[in-house]
Amino acid sequence: MTVTNSMFPFSSGTIRNQQYARLLLQMRGQMDDLQQQIASGKKSQTFGGLGDMRVSSLTFRNQTGVTDGYSNVIDLTEIRLKIMDQSTNELRTLVDGARGTMLKTRGTGGYPEITASVKQVQAQFEQMVTSLNAQHEGLYLYSGRTRDTRPVVDVNTIMWGDGTNAGLRQVIDERRLADLGVTGLGRMTTSLVGSNVTLAEDAVGNPFGIKLVAGSVGGSMSNITVIGPAGAPPQINFNFTGLPLNGERISFSVTLPDGKTMNLGFAANEAGTADDTVFNIGATPAATAANLQAAINSRLSSIGQGELRAASGLIAARQFFDGSVTNPVQRVAGPPFDTSIAYAPVGSLPTVIWYRGDDDTLVNARDTQRAEIDSGTAISLGARANETALRDSMVALGMFLAEDYPPGFASTKDRYDAASSRAIQVMNTTGGPNAILEMNGDFGRAGALLLSTKTRHEDRKVFLTSVLAEIENTNKEEAILQLTSLQTTLEASYTITSRLSQLSLVNYLR
Repeated sequence: MTVTNSMFPFSSGTIRNQQYARLLLQMRGQMDDLQQQIASGKKSQTFGGLGDMRVSSLTFRNQTGVTDGYSNVIDLTEIRLKIMDQSTNELRTLVDGARGTMLKTRGTGGYPEITASVKQVQAQFEQMVTSLNAQHEGLYLYSGRTRDTRPVVDVNTIMWGDGTNAGLRQVIDERRLADLGVTGLGRMTTSLVGSNVTLAEDAVGNPFGIKLVAGSVGGSMSNITVIGPAGAPPQINFNFTGLPLNGERISFSVTLPDGKTMNLGFAANEAGTADDTVFNIGATPAATAANLQAAINSRLSSIGQGELRAASGLIAARQFFDGSVTNPVQRVAGPPFDTSIAYAPVGSLPTVIWYRGDDDTLVNARDTQRAEIDSGTAISLGARANETALRDSMVALGMFLAEDYPPGFASTKDRYDAASSRAIQVMNTTGGPNAILEMNGDFGRAGALLLSTKTRHEDRKVFLTSVLAEIENTNKEEAILQLTSLQTTLEASYTITSRLSQLSLVNYLR
């Protein structure tokens, strides 16, 4: 039988041929490669070994890397959103507790209850400032883009200043003086000439004090002529031409500095409504006019110790908490403040800047921190302590705490009721728990987008991993079969080649 080269390529007639030696090495290399594939599970240790699929492998690996990068960002962002959600919930709880305390005491509490209420609100205010200075990994949560800057100064500095810069209490006290005026009548004046009483604002264009409301005169009273409010400054003239009848009333409206309108009623001898101020009908029109003047002065003085104080406190607190690094606090010109008729040039009076963080009004607070979680998809998770919801909550609590509630004064309860009413109103609108809840909702919506994007990345990662496995991973069963077949062929070639290489005439003659 003739053994052909096709079956035994390394026969004695060709063993010295380098071509067949290379073929032997190639087969040995193939066997080594199959052994490595079985051991590593990969078709090749280099991309070149994948042949035409190497470009696909590189493309899918790049996409996997991008997906992993977004997933890492999502993991970090998810932690930050959970912290912001917890923090805003804490702030909402604090403000809601303060509002509840005021509601519980307003209109019913005596001095002990008022004192306890103020102490509780003080503790909640201090905790709020602490929460606004919260950090995560050494960076402040409520400082906008300047995350390495402590956003809010301490409570003591906010309320009392730092020795050089005025605090909230001083700013409010100055405003109260400007609104109350020298006489304590809210910058209103009254005069009496014969049987004519004149009530007027004290100066044209004065931004401070109580203001008369045009066209607000109402009620019905005999033997009196009322003119106004009119003129510059606005005034009302009450001219008695005779005596009014018992129980008749007249009224007019005034506006307080914070915009609240009050209707003031004055009744002859007996009140027509519960809010009326009673004046006595005198023996003559002039005496009756004098009694009306005294009643007006008494009512304005009472307002000055209650509603006007609270109104002044609210508007001054708003101006104080509107202040920032780029927006100095607006202050009353003075001293003296009780005769002032203008604001001081902005920034001319040193005042505490309570918020020290980023305050770029052109950039939304959420957009001060953004995380790109997918191609073309980013979420906003920044925050500033001077956002409306937080700032106005600080306004409400700060204004309430800047008021004095001394024992033994008839006006203390009125002060408490007026201050708490305004604080509650602010916390029911632009500040307070509901406004902070809207902030919390922003982070909740961002979290929902984050979760859906995270799921999409996980699905994409599974798909890319599967495709890469098909391209790069070897089928071990097939590789083992190929290795066994190649090993058998190689061993047979080695054996036959060895035997044929030993054939010679000498060996044959033996």
